[in-house]
Amino acid sequence: MAELARGTVLDRPWGRSLGTMALRGLTGQVNVTADGKVYSIGFHGGAVCGAHSPNMADSAARIALTGGLVSSTQVADIVKRQLADKQRDEIDLITEHVRLAPDQAMRLRRRSIAQKAARTFALERAEFVVEDHITVRFVPGSELDIRAVIYLGARQFLSEARLNGELGQLGQWFQLKPELNEDLPQFGFGEAEQRVLEILARGAGLGELESPDIEQRMARAVVYALVSCGQCNVEAGMRAPLKKTAPPPSRPKSETLNQPTFRRADSELDPPTGRRKTPTSVPTTRRPASPTQQGMEIEKVIRQRLAILDGGGDHYLLLGIARESTGAQIQKAYFALARQLHPDRLTALGVKDEGRHAQRLFAQVNTAFAVLGNDKKRAEYLDILERGGEAAVHAEQQQAEQMAQRVFDAEEAFRRGEAALRRDQIPAALKELENAVALNGDEPDYHALLSWAKFCGAPDKMAVGQATRKALRGVIERAQLNVTARFYLGRVERMLGKDKDALALFEEVLEMQPHHSEATAEVRVLQSRLGGDKGGGLFGRLKR
Repeated sequence: MAELARGTVLDRPWGRSLGTMALRGLTGQVNVTADGKVYSIGFHGGAVCGAHSPNMADSAARIALTGGLVSSTQVADIVKRQLADKQRDEIDLITEHVRLAPDQAMRLRRRSIAQKAARTFALERAEFVVEDHITVRFVPGSELDIRAVIYLGARQFLSEARLNGELGQLGQWFQLKPELNEDLPQFGFGEAEQRVLEILARGAGLGELESPDIEQRMARAVVYALVSCGQCNVEAGMRAPLKKTAPPPSRPKSETLNQPTFRRADSELDPPTGRRKTPTSVPTTRRPASPTQQGMEIEKVIRQRLAILDGGGDHYLLLGIARESTGAQIQKAYFALARQLHPDRLTALGVKDEGRHAQRLFAQVNTAFAVLGNDKKRAEYLDILERGGEAAVHAEQQQAEQMAQRVFDAEEAFRRGEAALRRDQIPAALKELENAVALNGDEPDYHALLSWAKFCGAPDKMAVGQATRKALRGVIERAQLNVTARFYLGRVERMLGKDKDALALFEEVLEMQPHHSEATAEVRVLQSRLGGDKGGGLFGRLKR
């Protein structure tokens, strides 16, 4: 095992770092550490062959739920099975549980790998190490092209501030390399991206991609992914568009996850030094020595809107309109503000943006219009505001994640306690079961097994018998259909000499769960002790 490289995700655009690794045909693993958690991406010959993410949202069960392959009830059962056998491959477990077809299972595996690898784009302060060996699970045939991962990461996980900042590092003017058009399907672009590709085919700056019919986040993610993978000619300044060329070909999206054929693009990917190559011809724009009067007015607008943005103002406040505004009023306000913040206009008026504040504001204005300019998204956003704003909704989501984690942790503690009890390790069992109850007190099985463990650990069973009965009957009252509490109450009654009461409880268990093997064995023993079954009772009926 050898370390090949190390650094941070902010050393240069993260998409470019991953693109460079793939271009060089890396076989090894990238481990990214953030807040003590490790995210991993495995490469085999430059293709992404596996990934790991500790984020619960990236679990295969959650992805399958989002994709409609499993129900929420099935997810809970899958998670329990996974906790019981952590060495089991999660995709294999899901496939077995819901009987996925082989092609469905492979698509789920690829989608899971892509999301886990793309999650690294969400890590703001993280260090990475590149090693020459692979530890993530690698299933042949599930390899992904890094381009699809980079586009997914830029589109869904990269923050607005980083997306805009890293785009600024990559360049200002972009044109697709026509000789690499055949590689475009590897990014996973669909119909929505074709308009952006058509504009980039003849060359454009980011400002030329700003249009009401183009989603700005998507457009910037497309440019980011293309440049990161060396698919564009790039210049640091702006220039007039070149003569229009034929639009790039489109291919079915299903082709994007085939075995990659990542071709070398000689000019744009970073050399080992991590520095960008200087274009051979960079147009220059003469900038006024100081802002004009109009430029100073725009600087004032930038300061005012940034104060709104940094103060947590919503999209309406940012655009300077009322929540009751019509679609036409929203569009008018957006275009008026966008014209003032356009990078070319700022340059012409001598407004310097050394801290990229105007760029950050411009990106947020585009985001606001993308939401408010769409009727469905605007309605959803108004609902968010009524619930207390994005911060409140985010807090709700965090709370839900925390609750889910508590449920998972409780189930894991319960399984450990159950195993310790089978080994007759009573103190360890009590500790784990008490922890399970503390984490998730709504689960009746946890209370039932804890009561039984306390009874087993008591040196004087008669002394604790009444308290144990009360605890188990309390569980049954709260959960009328609970089998576990009835079964252990039956065992308590048998051990305390109440054979008839015990037999009645075990028969109740068998009526609710006819194939309960332990209850069946208990019934046989008790019927033998009581003189055998006379043809009546549940057990006799089951035998007939």
